[in-house]
Amino acid sequence: MLHVCYYAIPRKCSDNTMKPLPVEEIDPFLCSHIIVAFARIRENSIVPEHEEDTEVYRKVTDLKKRNPELKILLSLGGGSSDGGFPTLVRDPEAIIQFATSTRDFLLEHSFDGLDLDWEFPSWPAMKREKCEKHLFSELVRHLHDSLKLEPPLLLTIAVAGPKTIIDRAYEVHQLVKYVDFVSLMGYDYHIFWPYLPFTGHNAPLMKRSGEKLYFNTMNIQWSSLYWLEKGMSKEKLVIGIPTFGRSWRLMNSSWCSVWSPAIGEGMCNGILSYPEAVTFLKEGGEKHFDEESRVPYACRNKDWISYEDSQSISEKVHWIKDRGFAGVMTWNLNCDDWAGLHSGKKFELHNIIKDILFGE
Repeated sequence: MLHVCYYAIPRKCSDNTMKPLPVEEIDPFLCSHIIVAFARIRENSIVPEHEEDTEVYRKVTDLKKRNPELKILLSLGGGSSDGGFPTLVRDPEAIIQFATSTRDFLLEHSFDGLDLDWEFPSWPAMKREKCEKHLFSELVRHLHDSLKLEPPLLLTIAVAGPKTIIDRAYEVHQLVKYVDFVSLMGYDYHIFWPYLPFTGHNAPLMKRSGEKLYFNTMNIQWSSLYWLEKGMSKEKLVIGIPTFGRSWRLMNSSWCSVWSPAIGEGMCNGILSYPEAVTFLKEGGEKHFDEESRVPYACRNKDWISYEDSQSISEKVHWIKDRGFAGVMTWNLNCDDWAGLHSGKKFELHNIIKDILFGE
């Protein structure tokens, strides 16, 4: 099975309070694949997001000297912007040029492949054109043709979990032909939105009995099975799970349940690492476990958090393994307890994943 781990290049300026993860702290035997995030598109070519990123590329790819079986990919795009995809895909000649130059760039920097993280083609519907769905397939096809020349390189994509985005954004029957694997982003099912001001689980494994219609599709189990129904091969579908959590600011501190009214993002600007969640509990957070969705949540005063712990991670990985999916993806290495401050074991959550995938 695959154990695919994203590594987000640390930035000097960050709103998150967690300590940046240096490359030197990454265990090269922890994951089967490490995906470095993110690069950008400029003038029909792939470029580092920042000039100094090339040094990070070198350090990460050097991990293969200690573990020659490790595969290192470069991810293009990311959720903070469109990554330059919409402009690129509208020009057929630009796509051909991009496919060729991307191969050269990957080989130059010793990467084993490319990961596409366009969030998302043709979405949102009121802002993006429907044609992007097909144009994305064309981009993937051309990249496949270029990357599979000798020596062959990997081509993967990160994809959405909600039904509305899947239907709008992806020609699954085309994508399955050209990618080595697809990483389903099984998280961000619930975030604070002004038009939906209620708490919810970031990455529920299963639905809750009270959830109806669209809401009962917002979970990992439903998304995974829907991708199969749309035509994705189970042998190419990697199920993504988070090491990060989400937070809400409650309207009333006495409400500590799922779907409690909220007035905004909570601590850490709405997103928190696993160590931050553990600290939250140690400092008085009231922990609960949703027996239906199989995930924990906690509250303290007006802060409400959805996060992962050893139990929820373990149950997700067992579910993925038992059903024969291609493997597990995590976003990301950075948000785990990589220093081992709380359990005494570095990369606590990732080691749980590794032990279940390969040790049982």
